[in-house]
This record gives sequence, C-alpha cells and structure tokens, in this order.
Amino acid sequence: MRAFLGLSLPEEIRESLHRLQRDLSESQADVKWVEAGNLHVTLKFLDEITEEQRRDVEALLTRLASKESVFTLGVEEVGAFPSMSAPRVVWVGLSEGRDTVARIAQRIEEEGCAIGLRREERPFAAHLTLGRVRSSRRRQELTQRLQRVTWKPPAPWFVTSVTLYQSLLSSSGPTYHVLVEVPLRSQSER
Repeated sequence: MRAFLGLSLPEEIRESLHRLQRDLSESQADVKWVEAGNLHVTLKFLDEITEEQRRDVEALLTRLASKESVFTLGVEEVGAFPSMSAPRVVWVGLSEGRDTVARIAQRIEEEGCAIGLRREERPFAAHLTLGRVRSSRRRQELTQRLQRVTWKPPAPWFVTSVTLYQSLLSSSGPTYHVLVEVPLRSQSER
C-alpha cells in the first residue's frame, strides 16, 4: 500500500488555506491544487509499504507519541520550490511549532531506517504543499500573485496526534484514508 506520515489540520485551517489557493488560482496557471480535504503537513512519505511494515510503522508512531506532547503549530508565509520566480511547488511555511515538527520528522527518519524504511535524500522542509505546477502556462502570472499575496495566516492550533495515511491514486487525483491516528501526550502527562 502507498502510505505517508503526517499531521492533520483542523477544518478552519484547511478553509483558510483553500481561500488562499482560490486567490492564487486566479492566475490561471497550470497548477494541480491539493484538494482542501487532503491538506496536511507531511512528516515522511513512505511510498509502497507491506502490511508488516505498516504494523512496524504503527509501533514506531506509538513509541514516538509517548515521548512527544501536544504542541501548538502555526503557518506563515507563502513560498515556492525551487524559487518564487520559477515555482514548481507552491507551499505555506510553518511558524510556531516548526522546530517540534522538524524534531518529530527527524525521529521518524532515524527510527524508520531501523525498520527498513527508505531514507529521505533531501533535508526535511517544514511546509504544507498547496499545489504543484504542471507546465509553464501562465507561470509568470502565478509568480506575480505569489509576490503580492495578501493572505492573513490563521491563528495557531494544537497538534494532538500523528497520522499514518494511505494514499489511493486515481485519474481524479489521490484520496487519503487514515490508517491510524496516534495521540500525542497531553500537557498534563509531562
């Protein structure tokens, strides 16, 4: 099964990000925007995993969650990889809580190697993907919109769990299903 680890978003955060996507889409650039219901923070893309690996990943998440407390996460500026002038991936950066997200991702990377998961070659970039540019059509208009965006980031929220998702691919795009959601420790459990 095709899977990844991530942090889910509250509905009001997804709605705010979806409004931002609509604003940027007025550029009419050739961008495949992430469906509002699929918006999340990716901690690690696992690619194809076996049922045995899925169980190992669940155990990894349980160990990790027992050591990590609920934390606050916020989003801030809009950006693009590799650059704003040549966007291929449109994203929103993380602000408050970004160090915690990076630490969790690093622990997943380290412990994942011990259970046979593929090591990520690129360094972890704490962000939320909004869309992927498919061609150069109206890319300049998208760049201009990105540089002038007036989106006001929503208030930070509490991250209470880490999620293992299954990604089902179809001609209309991916559909994500929660395989397991592992709660983080409450602040009182410290």
